[in-house]
Amino acid sequence: MGLIGLDTGFFLKLLEGDKEVVEVWEKVIDGKLKAKISSLVLFKLKRILLKLGKSEIWNDIKEAILLNCDVVLVDISVAERGASVSYGTGLPAMDSLIYACVSDVDVFYTTDGSFKVFSKKKKPKIRIL
Repeated sequence: MGLIGLDTGFFLKLLEGDKEVVEVWEKVIDGKLKAKISSLVLFKLKRILLKLGKSEIWNDIKEAILLNCDVVLVDISVAERGASVSYGTGLPAMDSLIYACVSDVDVFYTTDGSFKVFSKKKKPKIRIL
């Protein structure tokens, strides 16, 4: 079973019904893929939903994520790795922390072009949606 990391944009694309994203999410739900996210993704996703006036769907989305994804909290170890990532790549702080939470996955799904700085790395493979 493959291990994937999911960024905030993945869930926004899921809400839009993006075909590729829906297929990946169905594999997570079916247990064919194991998904991992940073707790910061939950922060960013709720913030975006509040901004879009769609906070009424938050609890359902949160429940689905918590049921199907391992959530990595930002602790001291993640903070230190994130600082090194940010310093070494110029990636914004929040993105560096998210990456530090999921850097051990096989594929990292994102919509953020900033993650192109990792395109030459073999693992995780960065999949920009």
